Amino acid sequence: MKLRNYLLLALAAALVALGCSGYGAPALPAAVGSWNMTIETPLGTQTPTIDVTGDASGLMVAMASPDGSVEATDVTFGEDGSLGFTVAIDAGGQQLTLVFSGMVDGDALNGTFATDFGDMEATATRAVE
Repeated sequence: MKLRNYLLLALAAALVALGCSGYGAPALPAAVGSWNMTIETPLGTQTPTIDVTGDASGLMVAMASPDGSVEATDVTFGEDGSLGFTVAIDAGGQQLTLVFSGMVDGDALNGTFATDFGDMEATATRAVE
């Protein structure tokens, strides 16, 4: 009888540990986090922060600079690490649409922003929190 109780207790402990381990929970996409970005523009180097939030069901992106913050639209993330989004910014009174296309590789994010004035190279590193 004691052996049976011991086995039941061990089984219950194993089930609790398995439930707490997050087994079966979808992993967060690799793009989730804060990124310190550098963009080479015709007007010089810009250094916005990119905040990617969400989960496997969808991501949200916000881009912030000293001039303010904008929410991105058309956010996509692929299993291969590809990240895409569109932001509309006010560039000295002129509306400018930037379409980002890049790849996440560990703590690095590299890509380009397509604009009406040509492509602008962008690199980012994950911010340590």
